[in-house]
Amino acid sequence: MGVSCPSAHLCVAVDNDGHAVISADPTAGAHAWKVVDVDGTNAINGVACPSIKLCVAVDDDGSVVISTKPTGGARTWGRVDVDGNQYIYGVSCPTVTFCAAGDLNGNVVISSNPLGGTSKWKVANIDAANTIDSISCPSAELCVAADGNGALFVSTHPTGGAAAWKRDLVDPPASDDSFSAVACPTVNLCLAAASGGAGNILFSSTDPAGGVQAWKGVHGVDRSLPLVALTCLSERYCLAEDAATNIIRATNPTGGASAWTTTFAGGEGGNHLRGGSYCQSANLCVAVGARNIVTSADPLGGP
Repeated sequence: MGVSCPSAHLCVAVDNDGHAVISADPTAGAHAWKVVDVDGTNAINGVACPSIKLCVAVDDDGSVVISTKPTGGARTWGRVDVDGNQYIYGVSCPTVTFCAAGDLNGNVVISSNPLGGTSKWKVANIDAANTIDSISCPSAELCVAADGNGALFVSTHPTGGAAAWKRDLVDPPASDDSFSAVACPTVNLCLAAASGGAGNILFSSTDPAGGVQAWKGVHGVDRSLPLVALTCLSERYCLAEDAATNIIRATNPTGGASAWTTTFAGGEGGNHLRGGSYCQSANLCVAVGARNIVTSADPLGGP
């Protein structure tokens, strides 16, 4: 359901059976990954590791599952209730002192002290009862959250409560369009992938806080396939994963549909509704699907 790699020697993926799937040598094959039960029977929907000493995962029971030693086994992971019994979809931690997540009922869940326990996580409703499908924060001063109704929510002061978030309806009038992924490698670039009645559209902005007019949408980035995950190594290199576990890439992410090309054909069409991808460096990108983990030690190279 998600993956994060704070270094070339640590990747943590999560699944919908409460497992963290961890590797200290992610390109070495299946044997190099260890499955650890960290959250019982709860589905874990996302993970963010801002350093090798902090990983924060979110689940379908309103909890964050945190470790300061991710490779230390199940005993080094602890579960903290931060959002009642809400289904938390995604999480972004640009630093060890700031994390933001979004849930099924329009809430963002934010902490400036992720290790501080329940009281250090604050819940703010920014989107009525709509689902916050994905969230990305390139810094503690900018977060972009995406919902299931064609809207993006942007804040330059994420800890400021609901009033600090601005709603940008960038994908009208298709009320059934859902944003499956958002990725902001820097404060100067954000991408958001939508699919639904209006087709599959990839939106981009070089001024994410600039309002609706600052977002540009393009069709045909990946034929008719919905994108389920986005990651960017920098403003000049981004990857996307689609519903068939194909990987597409661009060295000019805002350059239109023709700027994106298929770099890996996964062939697992229909096997998952969500996915995850992460580029740690020019020497490591990782994507996850329903059953497999795809890695590249040369993501800037050929297919």
